[in-house]
This record gives sequence, structure tokens and C-alpha cells, in this order.
Amino acid sequence: MIELAPYHKTGLNLASPVLIASGFGGYGPNYQRLIDLSVFGALVTLPITLRPERGTLQPRLGETTAGFVLDTGLQNPGVRKVISTYRRIWPRLGTPVIAHLPADQPDDLTRTARALAGIQTPQGDPILAAIELGLPLDAAPDDVAPWLDAVRAGCELPILVKLPLGGHRALAESAVQAQADALVLGTPPLATALSPIDRQSVHGHLFGAALHSLVHHDLHRFKGIDLPLIAAGGIHSLADARVLLTSGAAAVQIDSLLLRDPQAAYQIALEIGK
Repeated sequence: MIELAPYHKTGLNLASPVLIASGFGGYGPNYQRLIDLSVFGALVTLPITLRPERGTLQPRLGETTAGFVLDTGLQNPGVRKVISTYRRIWPRLGTPVIAHLPADQPDDLTRTARALAGIQTPQGDPILAAIELGLPLDAAPDDVAPWLDAVRAGCELPILVKLPLGGHRALAESAVQAQADALVLGTPPLATALSPIDRQSVHGHLFGAALHSLVHHDLHRFKGIDLPLIAAGGIHSLADARVLLTSGAAAVQIDSLLLRDPQAAYQIALEIGK
């Protein structure tokens, strides 16, 4: 067992340090027929916002030599639809579920968090294990506390704050001061690549094995911060995961490998969990 929210009153105890990153496991059932999700410590959902988001127009994916560029524009059906569709599915996934909330207007964040915290088991326990608050790439240190306070006003779940890769240390320190429960490193940088279908330029976030070195670098930059650090991105082998775990990460999140080879992601989680 690992503890990812040591200062939270209920904590966040997970059976494995290998998680599925937001955007790559859908809202849960996408991979159920392909792999056993119980080997993962948790699944972080696609973004959830108060209102539906249509997302960006196609093409959304561009290929690069070392990976791909993806821009979905936070497409999601809104919190009410997510709850009605998945509230009965989440308890049966075999792994805890963490809801990803992109930074938003404080009132909208509070209402979204309150709605998610309100779904419970028949015994009265929360169905969700935690909230992951995703900060935008241009977030400023002074922005962090209002966003965290807004989520906390809506729920009592542990809150993980996802930081941009390569972001300033002051952003992480602001999250610590605002009483985040853990830090996720992090949201990948922006890039541009050509769509394989029509050769149009796609502008979005960069994913692929090359990001491993950026995540590894951030782990070293943020050493000494008194919160669990979760390394997200660039993990495409068992060795990749172990390097990050031995470099200070309390847990890791697998993202693009799930699209390329779900069985490989499963094997990494299986081996690490032994």
C-alpha cells in the first residue's frame, strides 16, 4: 500500500503506485475488456467540468517522430451526465477512481466538486477516491489557492494538484501552502505536428517516450517539497517507471502507452505491484 495524502484526514491509500493518467483511461470502462484494471493503483478520469464542453474540431491528433500531439479541448459531457452514466460503473471497476477537474471559475469548480462528492455507496462512503486539479500551462502562483479553496469548498476528498512540466517551483510551493495533498508532475508542453490524415497542423499537448526525461528532471527540481510527488508522462517501459520511482516519485501515471500498447501498460503495473 502507498499513501498519497498523508496529511489528509482520511488519506489516499492505494494498492499500487502505478496509476492511469487523465485522458487515457476514459471515464473507466474503456479498457475493462482488454486488461485487468485492478493491477493499477487508481484511474484518473477524463476532464470533468460543470457544463458540457464540445472540444476542438478535427483533426485533433498529429504524429511526431517521438510521439504525438493531441488537442481535445477538454471535451466532456458535463458533470451531471458523467455522474448519471458512471456512478454505478465506478464501484465495479476494481480500482479507485480519481476525478480530474481542470482549473475553472471558482464557483464552477465548487459546484462540480460538490456534485461529485455527493455520489456515495449504499453504505454512505464516497465513490470517488480523490480529485485531481489540473492547472493550466499559464497558471500563476497566486491563482493556485483560490482554485484549491474552491474545490475544497465543494468536497472533503483529497486533492492532487497537477502542475505543468517545467513549471516554476513557486507554483508547487503555492500548492503546498494552499494545502494540496499531493503534486502531479505534470501537464506536458505544447507542440505542433501534422495530422496523418490530411496533413493539417495540430496544436496541442505533446505525448511520448521523450517526455520521460522532462518528468525525471522535475522530480529532481522539486526535491525537498514536503508532499508526495506523482510522476506523469513518458513511461513506456518497466525501466522507465522504476527510474522515476527510485528518483523520488511516490507514484507514477501512465498515459500514451495505454493507447499504443495496453498490454504493456498492464505488465508494468503488474510487475511494479509485486
